[in-house]
Amino acid sequence: MNLLTLQNVTKSYKSNEPPAVNDLSFNCQSSEVIALIGGSGSGKTTLLRIIAGLEAPDYGEVILNKNTLNSSTVFVAPEKRDCGLVFQDYALFPNKTVRQNILFGKGAMDDPSWINELIDMTGIAGLEQRFPHELSGGQQQRVALVRALATRPLLLLLDEPLSHLDPELKESVRTELLKLFSKTKTTVVFVSHDIEDATAMADRMVVIHKGKAEQIGTSDEIYRNPMNKNVARLFGKTNFIPIELIPNAPYSFTEKESNEKIVPVRPHQWHVINDSITDLPIFNGKVKSVINQGSYKEVEFETSQISLILHLPKNQSVQADSKLTIAYNAEL
Repeated sequence: MNLLTLQNVTKSYKSNEPPAVNDLSFNCQSSEVIALIGGSGSGKTTLLRIIAGLEAPDYGEVILNKNTLNSSTVFVAPEKRDCGLVFQDYALFPNKTVRQNILFGKGAMDDPSWINELIDMTGIAGLEQRFPHELSGGQQQRVALVRALATRPLLLLLDEPLSHLDPELKESVRTELLKLFSKTKTTVVFVSHDIEDATAMADRMVVIHKGKAEQIGTSDEIYRNPMNKNVARLFGKTNFIPIELIPNAPYSFTEKESNEKIVPVRPHQWHVINDSITDLPIFNGKVKSVINQGSYKEVEFETSQISLILHLPKNQSVQADSKLTIAYNAEL
């Protein structure tokens, strides 16, 4: 069932500039986790604020659980939307204790057993009488999450939930968040610029660029079959190869500017072969450079037609200026 629906949502700040959000539509199912992914200035945070009711769209509709929150004639105030919101900086009240922060929301005191359950689930039991400045960043985040979930909202909105965390903490916090969402059966829309966070946490992602939804799908669908170069680059280095060189490739897209069909090939989808007896597309060329990246070797490879980046196994014998024959394998 579609819990959240956005239809043709558009938001502009200045008439002489492109819209921050441009005719954007997507659906979110009940208990689904959706990531809004894109670079700085892409429009993802503006879109989150529109869903929360902190911004009003110029056009379009926002519908939550069959109730219209935004349309040409309707605007539901933020406090009347059944949404919990966690800001990037957590927005805890510095002069209130943990428990006072949690109970601040309207209706938060209606179900004390639920509050205690959330406190136990998030591991902040025993911190209730502390003030925000006495907490670590991770503890502050958990308090903000409990406050947002205290009223059992239909939808939880998170703005860059992992951006303040050290890299070594991110993996454990991702796991904690997913367990919490599963236990509470929470529907989540979160903003992120980090493709690893989005891939690890989201059931589906909405890739946003210049205010538009460029692609919607699972991380695997988007990784393997990006709609354009911008989407492909979100997942790291990519070789863009004219389809004439790999005519039977399972995935390709058409460049708008040139109308050329392009095959996106990841650096790890190449392997060295010792002879040309194979059904796979092969390329002969010369190694320009080799960089040891620890778990793999990054190789700059040049053929008579195209330059490529390869990620080869660390035990692969390869040297600069040597000649190689490589094959493309879409299954890798």
